[in-house]
Amino acid sequence: MTDAQTKIADDLAYLKTLAEEGRAAPVLAGPYMALGGGVFGITSLVAYAIQTRILPLPASALGGIWLASSLVFALGLPLLNRRTRTRPGGAGSLNETIGTVWSQAGIAISVLFVALVVAGYRTADWGVFNLFPSIILALYGLCWMAAAHIGRTGWLRWIGVGSFIASVAMAAVAGGPGLWLAYAIALFAVGLAPGLVLMRQEGRP
Repeated sequence: MTDAQTKIADDLAYLKTLAEEGRAAPVLAGPYMALGGGVFGITSLVAYAIQTRILPLPASALGGIWLASSLVFALGLPLLNRRTRTRPGGAGSLNETIGTVWSQAGIAISVLFVALVVAGYRTADWGVFNLFPSIILALYGLCWMAAAHIGRTGWLRWIGVGSFIASVAMAAVAGGPGLWLAYAIALFAVGLAPGLVLMRQEGRP
């Protein structure tokens, strides 16, 4: 075998190894979902407690509370990115693709938030934000379905289906403080819980 043939054979073997590692890599989105579901789920509970006067805080405090929770989530992302890079499969195409799907959904959520602020200001009707939980959960469903397909993780499809169902359910309770209690439960169910399961599965062969 010539040197050129040897090099080609080595390159093919290397590419085969990368492909096999990619297929075997665990889905590493768990910490991100656990963080997002936990932080925003707790914030939704606080919002519910304020609106039902369980917590003696004015309604004007809600804006600051949501801003603070968003800041906590944003500060946690670089730490999770560093963690992901140290995990097997963290730099593989599987997790890079799943990460791209979720990050683009995050951008979409931010844009929709700004759009709702503009709509609320222009119409003087801040009730448009009653649809925000439904929008977010629908995007969760899309991302979970994509992650299930890309990562060949069948049970994540059920999380996606649950997210879609929860999206419709949020619209059914919109207009009252119960929306934020229901939203908190949904975030724990389709964000925090599956995120923790994925974290447990990271170390399995």
